[in-house]
Amino acid sequence: MTRPRSAARGLLVRDGELLAIQYRTDGEDWYVAPGGGQQRGESLAETVRREVYEETGYEVAVGSLAYVRDFVPSTHYEDRDDGHQVDHFFWCERVGDEPDDPTERDSVQVGVRWLPLDELGEVRFFPGPLGDRLRSGDSDEMGDARGAVYLGDVD
Repeated sequence: MTRPRSAARGLLVRDGELLAIQYRTDGEDWYVAPGGGQQRGESLAETVRREVYEETGYEVAVGSLAYVRDFVPSTHYEDRDDGHQVDHFFWCERVGDEPDDPTERDSVQVGVRWLPLDELGEVRFFPGPLGDRLRSGDSDEMGDARGAVYLGDVD
C-alpha cells in the first residue's frame, strides 16, 4: 500500500484575480493553483516557495494555511486508481512585481494566467469547491482566515 503524497500550493490573489497554472490535455485546458509535491526534508512553506517559483517565476512570501484537500482519484474517476494526494493551500504574496521565467514547467503545462475570481466557474478549475469558495469572495477566506478549511476528498 502506498502512502498519500503530500503537496503544497500557493494562492496568490491580486486585483480580483488568482494566479493559476494552465494545463492542456486531450485538447482541453484546465487550471490549478501553482504547487506540487513536497520533497523529503522540506517544510510545506518551502515547498510552496519552490513550486510557485519553478512553475510561474514569481518569488513569494508564504502566509497562513487556507485549505486542505484530499484527492483520491478512484473515488471520482472509474478508470483511475493512481494513488492519493493531500494538497495544502497557503495564502501567498508576491515578493516582486515582475516574474522571472519559470524554471521547471510541468509536462502538460502550457501557461500561467491571472484568472478573474468571478470567472472561476466558467473554466475547468480544480478543485472545483475551492474555486467556488474563492469566487464567493467571503472576506474570512481571502487572507483573514480564522483557520484552515478542510475541503474533503474533492475534484
